[in-house]
Amino acid sequence: MPLSRRDAKRRIANARSAEDTFSLGLRLYTGEMVPKDFVEATQHFRAAADLGHALAQSMLGRSYSRGEGNDRDDEKAAHWFRLSADQGFAVAQYDLGERLFAGLGVAVNHVEAVRYYRLAADQGVFQAMHNLGTCYSLGQGVQQDYYEGARYYCLAANMGCARAQCVLGHRYLSGQGVLLDVGEAARWWRLSADQGNAGAQLSLGALLVGDFTGDARVPTDLRAGAKLLASAAQCVEPQYAAARLQALEALLRHADKREVVGACCIGCGATHRLKRCAKCDNARFCGMACMQQMWPTHKRCCKKWAAQRDDAPE
Repeated sequence: MPLSRRDAKRRIANARSAEDTFSLGLRLYTGEMVPKDFVEATQHFRAAADLGHALAQSMLGRSYSRGEGNDRDDEKAAHWFRLSADQGFAVAQYDLGERLFAGLGVAVNHVEAVRYYRLAADQGVFQAMHNLGTCYSLGQGVQQDYYEGARYYCLAANMGCARAQCVLGHRYLSGQGVLLDVGEAARWWRLSADQGNAGAQLSLGALLVGDFTGDARVPTDLRAGAKLLASAAQCVEPQYAAARLQALEALLRHADKREVVGACCIGCGATHRLKRCAKCDNARFCGMACMQQMWPTHKRCCKKWAAQRDDAPE
């Protein structure tokens, strides 16, 4: 049934009002041209969301999920994400998929999570593509399919998703869902590592120091590998805690190599303001604490390198 002229005018007025209200809320949220105020921003988001504004509904969901401008409430966050997602807003579709997958504010439903991930991925959200890759690889919400998982990882990786690039590197190293190709593994790890992904820095560093079987296209480079391991070891982000410990372990495994101990402090991975070992003049440490901690590991090589230095012709 067509709208009457009066109803059409009311709908247009509401749309303009919702957009103006949302725009002011967004400025308050980001601090653009006005002082940042999460509480006031949330009130504007709610007013626009009640008028059916999809972006406002998504931002209100974010406010509830993060506790910005109001108390954190996962159920309300999921409610507003769903309203926005069902209007076709891609970011809300991804956020709702995350909540359905993890059971945040809603019952766990992997099948529904995959459905919303797919809707978001079809609109170019590469985080959703990455998550679809994980769902297919693990068989959660869909039938397990390594090839389809690799396809989604590849789509996300080509859009610059560092997590997908890191995972795709492991797929090429193992040949899971793709043809085994160490050179391609190194290429994807490098792209991810350049974005600061500590997992990729760990993997590429381990490859370059010889921890993985390589090929002619990826020659061993101890110094470059040590630098990457050091970067991973210095990462303080909580999600990379395991990578940090593994990087330190890898540095210790190669503490008998001059190029490694000369590139960073093997105790913590530091690369700046390092002090040379006075005995061998080769290993470098960030300070006395790491030097004392690493001395049981370093002393054997230290004596050997010191003797070689003393015996070297002047």
